[in-house]
Amino acid sequence: MMDILDRAFPVDPSDLLPPVSPDTAVFWEGLAKGRLQVQVCDSCSKSRFPVAPVCPHCGATGWQWRALSERGQVHSWVRYRRSFLPEFADVMPYVVACVEFPEGVRMFGWLVDAPKDGAVEIGAAVRAEAERWPDGRCVVRFRLAKLL
Repeated sequence: MMDILDRAFPVDPSDLLPPVSPDTAVFWEGLAKGRLQVQVCDSCSKSRFPVAPVCPHCGATGWQWRALSERGQVHSWVRYRRSFLPEFADVMPYVVACVEFPEGVRMFGWLVDAPKDGAVEIGAAVRAEAERWPDGRCVVRFRLAKLL
């Protein structure tokens, strides 16, 4: 189970997070309980993210929700040196990483312990965490595994 880390900042999360829909509710509810879940196709057994009503690999419409590994590796990353929202000024500069999981899906999230300057190693091991926002919703963020 993932750690749930609370973060307080003066912003309305509903302005920043996608709306919860019937298709995405299971993902968001699981994340709020510390579980990272993805859809797995009933037909071809491939994992998929983001959530979709149809498998992008085979076109089937049936799926199951399964737990995703909490560990992955950095596929790519970008460092933001300027905050476009004042609520994020306290974490500048920050790195957003694209993380690939063993199940074959990729997710984007804040790489919490990225070096302030210098490169993030492609292939670096990371661990997913759930960060709880003031309204109770959670987002995925990552931490370098060597710093755990």
